[in-house]
Amino acid sequence: MAALFPLIITLLAATAPLPFLGKDPKLDGVLKDLAPAVDFKMPATAIAQSSALAVKAAFRRDTVWVGVQVTDDKVMATDEVTVTVFFPGSGVTAHGYTYKFGFDGKRASPADAMVPAWAFDAVKAATKTDAKGFGLEIALPPKALPRFQARTHLTFNVCVEYADLDAEEGAATTKLSTCTSGDMVGGPTRVPDELRKVVKVVPPADVEGLEIRGTGVVGFAELHYPTWGYTDGPMSAAALRQLIAGSDSIDPLKVKIPVSDNHMLPDLRPVYTVLTGQDPYAGDKCDAEQEVRLAMYAVKGNVASRVLEWPAITCGLGRALSIQLSAEGSLQIGYSNGSVANFAYSGDHFERSELGAK
Repeated sequence: MAALFPLIITLLAATAPLPFLGKDPKLDGVLKDLAPAVDFKMPATAIAQSSALAVKAAFRRDTVWVGVQVTDDKVMATDEVTVTVFFPGSGVTAHGYTYKFGFDGKRASPADAMVPAWAFDAVKAATKTDAKGFGLEIALPPKALPRFQARTHLTFNVCVEYADLDAEEGAATTKLSTCTSGDMVGGPTRVPDELRKVVKVVPPADVEGLEIRGTGVVGFAELHYPTWGYTDGPMSAAALRQLIAGSDSIDPLKVKIPVSDNHMLPDLRPVYTVLTGQDPYAGDKCDAEQEVRLAMYAVKGNVASRVLEWPAITCGLGRALSIQLSAEGSLQIGYSNGSVANFAYSGDHFERSELGAK
């Protein structure tokens, strides 16, 4: 198996990026102005007796343009195009975004699609119907795209499925797709590296994945946890928590963790804390499968860099009752079970300075 890896890397590196469009297309469902878009290879199953599917894509500035041509002798309101986009090299915790469309344009995001509101709102689409079916034109700006690679080639999967439900009562739904088993025929395509220009500063070397979010950009490290953040405006404590964790951010008051937004490092950068997870003490007894973790970020201007990730509440440690940071960079976290974790600031992160809490 190891011998296959160089071959896979070579094939991905050789994949030509999506062609550049010379000017902004008119978003009207007419696909002629997407030239010179690349036509995707289609499996034989993309053509049925009464319907067919064709897909093309191109790139303009920082936006992926997808054109879908549906041939259908009887287009119904229940017929639906599903578009799933994913960067397969973006990490094990990354997932694709799924959008749904009909002959009337973009449709409400399904609850199980795991598409953030800012991504759904960013997608623009238009359709053009005719006697043979309809054309669908989709603009996917950076906010509409899932997590992508920070440095390696931007390999990109676009899977388009058309569900064709004929009018007869009880008629079966015919599904046509550009992908087989979740993969594009002939392998993934590639987005030009220009997409990364949306990040106006260079992320640190340990950032391997980038995700555009509603309030900025989040960088993910090798183990695919958030480690870095960037916003267009000032990075307040509230803005950082929204950027890193969104609705998953835990209010310190609700879990009785003494988080302070007034901590400062020896280099005078403020330190803000983000809490995530589930309180193991929320039920009648402590749930050992749950915990709350704290992540501390040092902030300079509109950039935040993570300096510590550590338990805040566990069944073993109890609850963090004190979090103290000295002017010299000594950090101490005391827990309700009596243990204390001590850290020293090393210049870019906190290091455990003695054995303590387990």
